[in-house]
Amino acid sequence: MAAQKSPGSKKKKGGDEEHENAERWLLTYADMITLLMLFFIVLYALSPRDPKKFEDLAQTFQTVFQGANMGFVFEASNSVGTSGEMLQGRQQTDPSTTLREKRNALMTQLEYRMKNIMPQNQYKVTEVQEGIKITLFSDTFFEPGSAEVHPEAVPFLGKVADGIKSLPNAIRVEGHTDGTVLEGDKFAKEWQLSTERALSVLNLFLSYGYPEAKSGVAGYGSTRPVATNSTPEGQAFNRRVDVLLLWDKSQM
Repeated sequence: MAAQKSPGSKKKKGGDEEHENAERWLLTYADMITLLMLFFIVLYALSPRDPKKFEDLAQTFQTVFQGANMGFVFEASNSVGTSGEMLQGRQQTDPSTTLREKRNALMTQLEYRMKNIMPQNQYKVTEVQEGIKITLFSDTFFEPGSAEVHPEAVPFLGKVADGIKSLPNAIRVEGHTDGTVLEGDKFAKEWQLSTERALSVLNLFLSYGYPEAKSGVAGYGSTRPVATNSTPEGQAFNRRVDVLLLWDKSQM
């Protein structure tokens, strides 16, 4: 005896067909959206706009359709609008942040090296507009009115030269005086004493292998004081030699 088909199974098949037909409109809707998008792209291409912007837009759509993992960086192009720039696999970094990181790294490196060379009351490390300045207080390295380096100070200056000669930065050794009669007694001008002190330090650096091509000297006499000359303490600060490490191209 043939098996009878249950009415329930027939209704279920009809229900599946009805459910399948109900979702067919999604395909039509997707096709319509795609055509609309292409239509507006064509209109944009035909409009009298900047060709560069159209190339940026076309590249953007091409990248999205390829499914690449891209990052968008928008920058203002003019007062009319903005243009998009695609950066593959990375996000745009602020150049000023990178520059600050490089300068901070050099500052930290110099402070660490100087701390291991001499007592902290004999030097000072500061950042200035042109670079990083290492101030060597003259009372530690020179007698008042003298441009000859103390023999006891020579090993310290040699270690300073060893610590900075591997860096890419050029240096300028700058000499200063305190403006007193004693400071200018042996020299016709104070700038002569300040320059002689700078030359003494630089010559010592060169003897320790510092590259001459990256070296320079300057003497400023008493024209650039950092403290008052009315007290012995202030005069001690003004009798100094500065080793200025100039920013290299990557730090500017």
